[in-house]
Amino acid sequence: MFHMPVKYPNSKQFKRELDSDQLERGYLFLGEEEGEKDKCINRIIVMAFKDPGERARATGRFHIENDEFMSAAQFALSPSLFSARRVCVMYNVDALAYAKHGTVFQELMRDLPDSAVLIMTSRENRPPAFMDQALGRFKVVQFWRYYDNDIHTYITASIRRLGLSIDDRALDILIERTGNDIKKIDDAIDMIRFSGETGVVSAETVMNFIDDVKDASVYDFVDALFRRDHRALSLFKKVYEDGTPDLRIMYQIIRQAEMLENYYAHVADGVPSEEAMNRAGVYSKNRDKFWRYTESFPRERLTRVFTMIGVTDYKLKSGGASKELVANPVFNLASDMLFSV
Repeated sequence: MFHMPVKYPNSKQFKRELDSDQLERGYLFLGEEEGEKDKCINRIIVMAFKDPGERARATGRFHIENDEFMSAAQFALSPSLFSARRVCVMYNVDALAYAKHGTVFQELMRDLPDSAVLIMTSRENRPPAFMDQALGRFKVVQFWRYYDNDIHTYITASIRRLGLSIDDRALDILIERTGNDIKKIDDAIDMIRFSGETGVVSAETVMNFIDDVKDASVYDFVDALFRRDHRALSLFKKVYEDGTPDLRIMYQIIRQAEMLENYYAHVADGVPSEEAMNRAGVYSKNRDKFWRYTESFPRERLTRVFTMIGVTDYKLKSGGASKELVANPVFNLASDMLFSV
């Protein structure tokens, strides 16, 4: 018997539904548009927890493609010690090895506590076959990739919300460097926001602050810095001489510092280390590096680092950048992180 394909609401329709401020117990987000999925996930989490501290403690994010399903199921099924509710996000559930974990998946569908909100994502445009019997438990939403004209409108509107405008050449370069990937576009718009730009965003601004997100040397520098490896200074010299903007480097330093602080906050609340890393968004393949970071920057030292980051950020945004390497605010921050804190 022929079955017509099911037409699920798209992301725009779903966002309007979220305006009602009503939470479902289960969500399944389908499709390739990961950036819009993340925005809806974050909005649901904010709806679930008004208090930011409770939000951090009672939210777990797990990547099923990194074999984190068992940790995710344990988190979802366990009663929360710190909140009346918890939110469990399982990314890329289409990667689940159902032959191996099918029994636990069925247990999860059967025994999920009423207080839990379960959000699953899939990179496919159809629900995974193993979820057929469980779809009634989920609000299913289709996240289609954006077309070129949608991307233009999206960027222009996002820039306008910053109180800025963007010229046509800058818009073309931004799209060229990010593609139709909303996550990369959002990161690029963040960089523009951090740049302190006023008025019209020019092509020069985009070329100075946004690259193809392929600059591995910046990540090599940040990795060495958070391991307190003295080679970090020579790596900084390389990225500096390659013309990498200071604010782009700062953005990566801040992201890593915030991930560490998020991890420490969970541990302080009694969450086991492995689960705390899951909730902080540390991928399985990066666990060994992250352990080194915690050894180099225990929480007390990290607190001092945040103070130095604030001072450095102010210097950069108030025209404190220098053509001399030893006078560069980010170079001085790196030196202090290696030798002074």
